[in-house]
Amino acid sequence: MVPTLLRRIAPPTGSIYRRSSVPTTFQLRYQPLPIGVQQAQVSIMLGTNLPETAVVPRERIDTTFHETFALSVPAVASVLSLCDEHEGDLTADLIGSLTTLGPNYVKAMPRYARGCGLLEMDSYALTPFGHAAISHDRNLMRPETLWLMHYHLSAPNGPGPAFWNHLIITTLKIGQSIERSETSRVVGEYIATTTSKNLSDRTLESTATAFLGTYAKSDALGRLGILAIKEEGRGKYQVTQPDLPPVWVLGYALADYWEGCDPHSSEMLLKDLGRADGLAGLFFMGPGMLGSLLSELQSAGVVGIKRDAPPFVVMKHWRNREELMDRVYG
Repeated sequence: MVPTLLRRIAPPTGSIYRRSSVPTTFQLRYQPLPIGVQQAQVSIMLGTNLPETAVVPRERIDTTFHETFALSVPAVASVLSLCDEHEGDLTADLIGSLTTLGPNYVKAMPRYARGCGLLEMDSYALTPFGHAAISHDRNLMRPETLWLMHYHLSAPNGPGPAFWNHLIITTLKIGQSIERSETSRVVGEYIATTTSKNLSDRTLESTATAFLGTYAKSDALGRLGILAIKEEGRGKYQVTQPDLPPVWVLGYALADYWEGCDPHSSEMLLKDLGRADGLAGLFFMGPGMLGSLLSELQSAGVVGIKRDAPPFVVMKHWRNREELMDRVYG
């Protein structure tokens, strides 16, 4: 029996592929990894052709990037302003001398900026999102900016730490309580499973504290309304229903998400985007609300949606992410 060629589509679990009707002889090389670590590879051997390898994961910030601190939006904004003024020609020492940030903040906040998609990896150069944010929202206060910072931190193929995506889609359930001790345990198990490393209890606790504080503190992403503090001293929080993201935030996130999953495909299944571990889950909404926002994007000519018969399919009509970023702050 001749196997069927599997067209490369890698939703967040890295385990689902859409079938094509093209028969061929192939060698499938698939390395299943947990959510957030996207490294599924398909090598197709056709005669003497070289193997064709699937999406290469983007570089991510490390698990312990936070230096025990939650995100501070004002601190990140001050770093971004310097990066803009100096056109990326900065060092940690220079940031320390030009700001009031302490030495550990000088390390942690640029890393947060990279995880939030505002700075390029391993440099102080602004990304397109960073340029747009500093031009339209220098203090990083607008919901458009905060949602995109959250998205980049938690995207399955984004620059944020791999455990961040795992926590977002597995532990933050609307209406449920969440505790620091449980978050610490989940992070530890995830790191041990994906890297075979065992982090100390102290490191895991500080990592959980940084994650929860990022969504609970008013000077971080607390304004999104994702987490509410119940008993901060005991590390207890409540997951709440946030407001919907602006439609053009979703549009830009969709384009970035698509590029991270399968940049060569012009179509993606709506049900995959609407799953709890898909794009919809990253914004704490169900498939119905995602469909409503996608319909607005369809009216704007950004996507097409085939709903005549299942499976429903989303078609991309945008040319690049940058044109969508222009609409975020438009």
